[in-house]
Amino acid sequence: MSPKQNSKLYWISRYPLHPVLFSLYPVVVLLGLNASEISISSGYRSLFASLGLSLFILVVFRFFYRDWRRAALAATSILILFYSYGHIYIALKNVNWGGIYIFRYRTMIPAWVIIGCLLIWWVSKKTLDLSSFTSVFNTMGLFLLILPVYQLITHPLQSQLNKDTVQENTKTLSLMVGDPAPDIYYIILDEYGRSDVLKDQYGFDNSEFLNTLRDLGFYIADCSQSNYAQTELSLASSLNFNYLDALGDNFVAETDDLSDLEILIKDSVVRRSLEAAGYKTVAFATGFNWTQWDDANYYLSPQYKAGTLNEFEKLLLETTFARIIQDSALLGKQDSGSSLYRERTLYTLDKLDELSYINEPKLVFAHLIIPHPPYVFGPNGDPVALEDVGTTKSDKEDAMYTGQAIYISSRMKEIVPMIISNSTRLPIIIIQGDHGPTVAKNLRNRMRNLSAYYLPGVDSSVYPTMTNVNTFRVIFNAYFGQNLPLLEDVSLHSTYGDPFNFRIVKNSCEGE
Repeated sequence: MSPKQNSKLYWISRYPLHPVLFSLYPVVVLLGLNASEISISSGYRSLFASLGLSLFILVVFRFFYRDWRRAALAATSILILFYSYGHIYIALKNVNWGGIYIFRYRTMIPAWVIIGCLLIWWVSKKTLDLSSFTSVFNTMGLFLLILPVYQLITHPLQSQLNKDTVQENTKTLSLMVGDPAPDIYYIILDEYGRSDVLKDQYGFDNSEFLNTLRDLGFYIADCSQSNYAQTELSLASSLNFNYLDALGDNFVAETDDLSDLEILIKDSVVRRSLEAAGYKTVAFATGFNWTQWDDANYYLSPQYKAGTLNEFEKLLLETTFARIIQDSALLGKQDSGSSLYRERTLYTLDKLDELSYINEPKLVFAHLIIPHPPYVFGPNGDPVALEDVGTTKSDKEDAMYTGQAIYISSRMKEIVPMIISNSTRLPIIIIQGDHGPTVAKNLRNRMRNLSAYYLPGVDSSVYPTMTNVNTFRVIFNAYFGQNLPLLEDVSLHSTYGDPFNFRIVKNSCEGE
């Protein structure tokens, strides 16, 4: 045996493992990048499918080349082409020359086929040093996997540390529960704007919806604004009834660390306090890991058909050569699981007024991704495509947002009376936008949100300019024997790129 064969690293040049490594990398890195938004289990099928694809291609080339290392080199080359196609297409699709878009399927597909043929021809050359290429590709594959695997391993550990820290910084309240204890429905309509924003910017008069709520006994905060401009920040604040700077040291302009926000939403003071007082929690699937209370006493999710692709799988497909199948509607016309948004939204709306079978006092948390995009509902609830409305991109977005706002308003107008009439306990119902529309034309409209309060027996605690942060302060004071001071109502706008660098937006109805 030669000295080279005695080397402990001899295997790295002899055994061609790189097709497997390169097939796992796209899945693992996408899971790592989205670890805070999706569960790792959503990628299991993709891992097995990608592994199976790599082994199939490897065996096919082995049949032709009669050499495992040469077959592996060809397989890895084809896998790199397959998994890079979507990324390159997304990066280059808007590049044009004289108004002609160059990087489209009509040009990229032939280019990929030609490149693939050239790579196979190159691999077939007898002069290739297969040992060297095997060593290089094995090493590259191993190094590529180190960081994403580290992210996947450390994320749950970091989440537990964050949870412990958050619990140390936030105090569970000792609530005085009456008999009978009231049910609490906290319904978030993502991006639902204030009535004046809907009317002035979108031409949608939602007064019929609001008047229906008023007739039922709701108080509408006509001058409401959210405290924050992003869902994670807004829900973390409202569910802990405090501003973020009072909830931890991480929420400052010098950092963009959002990891603690997931814990503040999923393990909030509101939830912990009510559970400690004997409440059961009811939550619905949202598609976003940080707002899914999947450990609730009752976690409700639609049953998907066998073989249905989840959001992660559809997102992964969009980054690969398989996006040409997806875009041709063979796997569905919607982007990145939009059809699942529609299914989850309909499921939640259908179940919200059917929870009276839960006899214990309950906290119901329903985060509905509407009128927030993806735009999957028309005004009557029918599926609608973006290309079917408007002329400019802005017109299309405005029309689609308006259609979804009209639809959810009509559904809530039907559902809320049923919640009240079906309840065996006194129901407290909060219907809020976490913030205003993303497509708002200015910062003020972005902060102006819907806030509607059904607080039976409570008249004086709510007021026109009340913001989300005081919602559960009012509820806990009025119904659970607390004496929490109401905080100053402040609206803090920030961008997604710099989430903790805030700009105060004046809370008024005058549009100043």
